[in-house]
Amino acid sequence: MPVNILNLAGLDVVDFKETDSEYHVRATPKAISRLCPHCGRSHDTVVHAKRTLVIRDIPSHGKAVVIHLDVSRLKCKPCKQTFTASVPEVDTGREMTERLAKWIGRQSIEYTYAEIAKQVKVDEKTVRNIFDEYVAVLAKGYQRETPIWLGIDEIKLKRFRAIFTNLHGRSLIDMLPNRYVSTVTAFLASLPDNKRITHVAIDMWAGYRRAVQEALPNAKIVVDKFHVLMKANMAFEAVRRKIARESSNGAGLGLKRAHKLFDMRAKDLTDEQYLTVSGWLNTFPLLAAAYDLKERLYAIYDVTTPEEAWGEYLHWESTIPKELVKPYRVVKTAFRNWRPYILNYFDDQRVTNAFTESFNAKVRAVYRNGRGYTFERLRAKVLYTDRFQKRVAMQEKVRVRKQKFEDVAVARFMFLASTMDDEYETRIRSREANLGVDLSTLERTFDSGEF
Repeated sequence: MPVNILNLAGLDVVDFKETDSEYHVRATPKAISRLCPHCGRSHDTVVHAKRTLVIRDIPSHGKAVVIHLDVSRLKCKPCKQTFTASVPEVDTGREMTERLAKWIGRQSIEYTYAEIAKQVKVDEKTVRNIFDEYVAVLAKGYQRETPIWLGIDEIKLKRFRAIFTNLHGRSLIDMLPNRYVSTVTAFLASLPDNKRITHVAIDMWAGYRRAVQEALPNAKIVVDKFHVLMKANMAFEAVRRKIARESSNGAGLGLKRAHKLFDMRAKDLTDEQYLTVSGWLNTFPLLAAAYDLKERLYAIYDVTTPEEAWGEYLHWESTIPKELVKPYRVVKTAFRNWRPYILNYFDDQRVTNAFTESFNAKVRAVYRNGRGYTFERLRAKVLYTDRFQKRVAMQEKVRVRKQKFEDVAVARFMFLASTMDDEYETRIRSREANLGVDLSTLERTFDSGEF
């Protein structure tokens, strides 16, 4: 008898052939299930005929593996129906082994559906369906801690996808396939113990605000300062580009090359960089005025109270030159429409989600340059890779029932002399909590090219 090259304990190999691209193995099952699938209750069957199933198995030595499995056709005595006996090693509903289905699920996170389908010689749609089932199983076992401070942002991967972060843990909680209000609301409502969320940092998209107000009515909404200051940068960039287009003698090209220096805060420039920036500002007074507005808007975020911040903003707004009213209108509109949520930043918490911007940039690069990553595969690999998880020890208060007295008479007396609440006590319990995907670990993986 040939050696059992399949290494499947439930199958006996009876023949083996090899071609240039495939291994063909004929086998018989050691055990079968006789339960009738029609009536669902009878094992009273007789052998009716024989059938050979052609099923796929995990590739070996670079070749596809095909198993020709001889299985009995059975007839159920009570209901008179015939059926093919099921074999434990064969995936129900698919012409493949169970271990191949699991292998495809794991591999489909790393490789494209087409690559896997070609390797094992199955339909690409089958690979996609197995991947969906595999990720659904991973999702059931994936548990993350609901944060106290929640960040909501989006990333554009063909379309906008909502992302959620734990602001204290600087970790990623989840990524959604879209940012529809209904989708975001449902996700927020599904978070376990979501009443513990006290602050939610968002950008200035009304959909996030509506979703938070509906699902988390007691949470304080904070417009992330990064998105406010980004509008000031956009306004300055509009002025710089206009001046560059209208300039001659190579000034336009020079302004273009210096754009990264203009994005930096003046206080962060080196002496050499400061001289470069100052040279351009001295050459173009309108550019200098726009730069001053940008820098002074940044300075508003250095104050300590909401009242002081609003006063500083009103003063800033009153100093906008007539020539710069149009480009800086985006900032004025943002402050007027989102005033309470922008000013919520200036309470004693200083909630910000700005740290996710680096992640956003890198995951966009991975999506754009990766090996055919779909959003679903990218999300699965990011969320469910164990080494990316940020696990910490956490202590929490729990109420437990006190140990009862063994003396029934004494216990009865104590019960009558006290309230029901006295039967419980508060204890400190330690447990391991998963804060989600550690963004610093994930970014290092992006940078190293191992993702």
